[in-house]
Amino acid sequence: MIVRINQLDVRRAENEADWASQGMLGPLWYTWPADTRVFEFLILDRDEQEQSLDDQFRQKQLRMALPHVITAMREAGEEVVIRLDGPLTADEMLPALAHLTEPDLTGRFCISPAAKLDPAPVEIIGSVRIQPSPQTCSEICLDPSLGLHRSVRLRAFGVPEEWVEPLLTTHETEDQRWREILPNAGFVLSTTRGLRALQLMTRRLDAAEVKSRLMQRLMMAARSAQATNSYR
Repeated sequence: MIVRINQLDVRRAENEADWASQGMLGPLWYTWPADTRVFEFLILDRDEQEQSLDDQFRQKQLRMALPHVITAMREAGEEVVIRLDGPLTADEMLPALAHLTEPDLTGRFCISPAAKLDPAPVEIIGSVRIQPSPQTCSEICLDPSLGLHRSVRLRAFGVPEEWVEPLLTTHETEDQRWREILPNAGFVLSTTRGLRALQLMTRRLDAAEVKSRLMQRLMMAARSAQATNSYR
């Protein structure tokens, strides 16, 4: 596969992501500073041999890339919080409930309140915030039953420890606390609707550093996979 990294105008990023204009799936209530850089990660529709790659394959490859992008952009001492927003159905958000804590029940999470009092068919959007271990972060990204390729929006934040709890407890996207939280985030990574691309927002990394970090991480993962296969 070929990964392309494009730089976007911060003012266009939300429109390019193609989510809702407001509500849980919409933008966070924060005006990004003018020096914020937005990088878009794409899997091209043709491989190195010019063979066509279908949407399903490219979505799967982006899922596989997600935890590597998060690891590559994270600084030492920084914590990762995953936010998932989407319809509360078995093929969209509900599989996220299997990843709330580690197997030994350690970890932290928050689930937003949700209710459906009208018996008529109405889509209910829910939100889950999780502070996962690297292994659980990977499992969330790779879980095929979680509708990241349909209507679930994933956002990953890299923040100092003291900002983990505010991130976990901030429910609404239209909350004044985002103006306090996001200036302290080293990066915010978001999926686009339909998992066509990933968007990275950061003020500390330029294009060369983003590309270098990601390529190093992907090559490390490839070498690890080859070593595992050779051992078998």
